[in-house]
Amino acid sequence: MGQAANIIGVIAATPIANKIGKKTTFLFAMLTAAVLSVFFFYLDRQNLWLTMALQALISMCAGCIFPLIWSMYADSADYSEYTQGRRATGLVFSASSMSQKLGWTIGGSLTGWLLAAYGFQANVAQTAGALHGIKLMLSIFPGIAAVISVLFIFFYPLNDEKLTEIEQELNARRANNSTLEN
Repeated sequence: MGQAANIIGVIAATPIANKIGKKTTFLFAMLTAAVLSVFFFYLDRQNLWLTMALQALISMCAGCIFPLIWSMYADSADYSEYTQGRRATGLVFSASSMSQKLGWTIGGSLTGWLLAAYGFQANVAQTAGALHGIKLMLSIFPGIAAVISVLFIFFYPLNDEKLTEIEQELNARRANNSTLEN
């Protein structure tokens, strides 16, 4: 169900971003995910339907982020060309790919470390401390991460107006260079 909701978020990202902008869409999706993640903490474990509904909504928010982030990497490459006069697309995308892989590695390790810190034991009934830790890991901690990403994107300077200015300037430069080459 989470993956299906994720796909819906991916599909919805472009029309929403076209209407309100990439940066605003990213901010809205991450803020919504943060709030829903905190609500997740307060759910009673017997409330399966609300748990599934929140998970689906959080997954939709995450799905919105995936195409936006890759598009924003391309915008960063354009910004690099705009400010430095040379295109750094390969560097931008390789750095982002490496950062994601590093994040997945740290995230996977952190999950194991946190489970150990909360006293998780495989194949046994979990202690109250372990259950509390797992609940934090599924709700509050992702909510905090979402808020941190909101703070970063809040200061991201490439809004739609700036991107339009950059695109026009780069097109003018390219047209001028094309004329000079002929």
